[in-house]
Amino acid sequence: MQIQAMLLSVQKTVVDRNIYAKAFIALPADNEKDAVTSVMQLGIQEDKADEVFRSVIDSGLRLGELVNVDVTIVRGAQNSVKQVVTGISSAQRPGHQQNQHARPAEQQKQEQK
Repeated sequence: MQIQAMLLSVQKTVVDRNIYAKAFIALPADNEKDAVTSVMQLGIQEDKADEVFRSVIDSGLRLGELVNVDVTIVRGAQNSVKQVVTGISSAQRPGHQQNQHARPAEQQKQEQK
């Protein structure tokens, strides 16, 4: 699955050989629960954390840039599921896109209604 959103930040922390990584993205506000923007925090798949972090830096992605976030659904604790990031690429620069089939943000908003 792929989400198109504005990039806010990507963070990676290593503690005792464990990698904790997350991406913060912003989606348009729904004007019901969020007024200006809807901010989401998504965990980055641990075995992809270094790769995703490095690709964001190497691609020169900037705050607020429109990006394609590749997301996979994995099994969480107690029979739950969670979304984890497996890749982030620019939606505005053709040479940096990983997947040409990204859904535009407008289409995503209509599908959520």
